[in-house]
Amino acid sequence: MLNIKKTTLSNGLRVLVHEDHTTPLAVCNIVYNVGSRDEDSNCTGLAHLMEHFMFTGSKNVLNYDTALQKVGAINNAYTCQDHTNYYVVLPANNLETALWIESDRMLELAFRQESLDIQKQVVIEEFKEHYLNRPYGDLMMLMHQMTYERHPYQWLPIGKKTEHIAQVDMGIIKDFYYTYYRPNNAVLVVAGNVHYDEVIAMVEKWFGDIPVSELPTRNYPAEKEQTASRLLTVEREVPSDVLLKAWPMCNRMHPDYYAYDLISDMFGTGHSSYLYKEFVTDRKLFTDISASIMGSCDNGLFYVSGRPTEGVSIEEADDALCQYLFHYQESETFAHDLQKVKNRAESILLNNEIKIDDRASNLAVGETISNAEYFLDERQHYFDVTEEQMKRIIRDLFVEEKSNTLRYKAEGRRQ
Repeated sequence: MLNIKKTTLSNGLRVLVHEDHTTPLAVCNIVYNVGSRDEDSNCTGLAHLMEHFMFTGSKNVLNYDTALQKVGAINNAYTCQDHTNYYVVLPANNLETALWIESDRMLELAFRQESLDIQKQVVIEEFKEHYLNRPYGDLMMLMHQMTYERHPYQWLPIGKKTEHIAQVDMGIIKDFYYTYYRPNNAVLVVAGNVHYDEVIAMVEKWFGDIPVSELPTRNYPAEKEQTASRLLTVEREVPSDVLLKAWPMCNRMHPDYYAYDLISDMFGTGHSSYLYKEFVTDRKLFTDISASIMGSCDNGLFYVSGRPTEGVSIEEADDALCQYLFHYQESETFAHDLQKVKNRAESILLNNEIKIDDRASNLAVGETISNAEYFLDERQHYFDVTEEQMKRIIRDLFVEEKSNTLRYKAEGRRQ
């Protein structure tokens, strides 16, 4: 288990320090507890646009990337539905430079209109390139729009449409920034060849005087229990059909989360998974098939997706998959398969601990969701999953009335 020390500044900034003196590097990772679920339904894509705008300069550091490159740093960020993550990796002796620069853009951005106009266009082009003009780009967009009727997970971090991004003005950006990009809505992790006392002194120096904000009450609308299956069929100019199905599942902190994750591995990860052996190897109804889950703060989705084999209609493939899942007969025991996916989960967790920047990010995200200590014990959470728990979830999960089906058909393709 990783060694960490924690403190909270008077302005609410949560600080975690992970010392690792085997590396010459240090990581400065900041997670802001804001994502696309915090957007208004008429102004989506704002959290992702804000992420881009954060790189356009702050009050005292007008060129963010140039300042960090001078001290040998690399940096990046990402936005998801629940949070926004920024990280800097650099030689440990230059850590204070990263803390200074990050504190400056938490204090106040440059707010240049030209920069906002450029980043809006960049995000709009990203929207078009990855979601509108790329084959299968709107697959998940369509699924979430169908599955979530009330909760803001109904749109992806990129937003609902480019017009929402185009309409953002400086007033909207400033309001979003001064509401959510405050120390009392952030977690800072410093990891690497550092010393706790020295780090805390530097963090107090650079972040201690940044003012807080009055955070809005977060009351995300919950979905009603699904009682009828949903089906959406679309045609697109793509090479082949894709079948995507989804069922509602629990949130990231629910006791059943780790069981859902193991079920997705057992059914749909790799050539030895149940679905692959049944539908690709044996029956040859699909060329590939897989299962995955959302690891979201609010209730997520369990996905199954596959490409029907040439000559097999998407309707035929869907019917066969439903027949299998809805009438899945639990074997007398699947202890061997359960142990196998537990071992795989352990391997992934261990691999995620190799790089210092991955460790820092995992700590920052874990502390943002709940507390880092809970996620430090993830291997045990997986090991604690039982066959009985898995069987209960499988019975409750694969129910026709709770299914959401997207038949994504190749335009003009003859069956």
